[in-house]
Amino acid sequence: MNPTLVQRAQQVLCANDRGGYTIPTAGLYPFQWNWDASVCALGWMQFDEPRAWLEIQTLFSGLWTERDYGGGSAGLLAHITFHQPADSYFPGPDEWGTQALALRTSSISQPPLHATMVRWMLERAQDRAAAESAVRGLLPGLLAHHRWWYRTRDPEGSGLVRILHPWETGMDNSPAWDAPLARVPATTRAYRRRDLDHVDASMRPPQSFYDRVVYLMDANREAGFDPQHMLEAGRFQVNDIGIVCILQRASRDLAVLAARFGDEAAAAEMQGQVQRTQRAVAALWSDRWQQPVSRDALTGELLDQPTSAGLLSAYAGFGFDIAPAVRAGLDETAYGVASTRRSAPTYDAPRYWRGPVWQHINLLISQGLAEQGQAVLAERIRENSRRLFERSGFHEYYHPETGSGLGGRDFSWTAATYLHWLAGQAI
Repeated sequence: MNPTLVQRAQQVLCANDRGGYTIPTAGLYPFQWNWDASVCALGWMQFDEPRAWLEIQTLFSGLWTERDYGGGSAGLLAHITFHQPADSYFPGPDEWGTQALALRTSSISQPPLHATMVRWMLERAQDRAAAESAVRGLLPGLLAHHRWWYRTRDPEGSGLVRILHPWETGMDNSPAWDAPLARVPATTRAYRRRDLDHVDASMRPPQSFYDRVVYLMDANREAGFDPQHMLEAGRFQVNDIGIVCILQRASRDLAVLAARFGDEAAAAEMQGQVQRTQRAVAALWSDRWQQPVSRDALTGELLDQPTSAGLLSAYAGFGFDIAPAVRAGLDETAYGVASTRRSAPTYDAPRYWRGPVWQHINLLISQGLAEQGQAVLAERIRENSRRLFERSGFHEYYHPETGSGLGGRDFSWTAATYLHWLAGQAI
């Protein structure tokens, strides 16, 4: 543990605190993001437990209910919650068409890390009574959100949920989305990106990507946010291995939490969903890359790209032996698991999810490997991350070959990952 880095990481979270929620970084991301919030809560847990629970509670205050848009989207936890106005980010609240909500949000979700993070927080809590009270209060929302995923994104019960927008994956411009996104029309309406006001264009998705994700955003609004209509009309539908893995792990943890707090029926429900996914996931295995990958849900074709998303399968508990793929990736770069393998033709070292190292993903991969008995490999990832933190501080993401910091500075979930994983003890 580096005391100076611990202090600096705490300062990052405190500077980005907006009174109950943590923005990722000033300017570039001025609102509360869904999966960021869960990671941030792990960081707060290291030095301010009440504030950690408040982070998750504030996020779930934006959960869509039966009153919202006819109830079809009840349980949606949006990828952005607009607690306060800001004009430094596109698309802001007026772009999503969610003006009818009491608390404005976007209309898509993000990887559901929450139940796993809540379980980890509970297991680390010093104030047990307060933690148990917080978890009891969060359980109905957690269950509602998982049910939303299974009900609206896997209505046929295949075991593999699908996503309808690249932003929903959290791995926005992953090369895995290139083929299905190519079928999406480019929007013809005017808009102004704000991300390039803060970050060099070489580190961000290109304009052609934005033209298509804006089209998809507008299409959801035109469908009235009705899940059935969105599936029927959706031009982009993908079984994202990242979300499949994260939801699988979270449902396992949610089953444990539900049973612990007396809801055996909910625990059995989540266990049933976990078993269904366990049976289905073998269809996503890539022989070429020796790891699971995503699949185009409209064509059935594998999106055969070696991204870090598939390496979350150990964290999910799927049982695939992904250790050879992890070792191969680590041998190609100097600073941890890259978001896209360097040996892939689509690798682009500084560009967002097409190459850079993201520390929270390295944490989850390392955790999964440790749970599979791959302690040496898990520690190799951890040590690479330690070197990155000490070399470059708390950036949004990092160049996998040079270790230089990329994207936003003083980034909340990066600081939180350090506090939980390096300064604290792994679960």
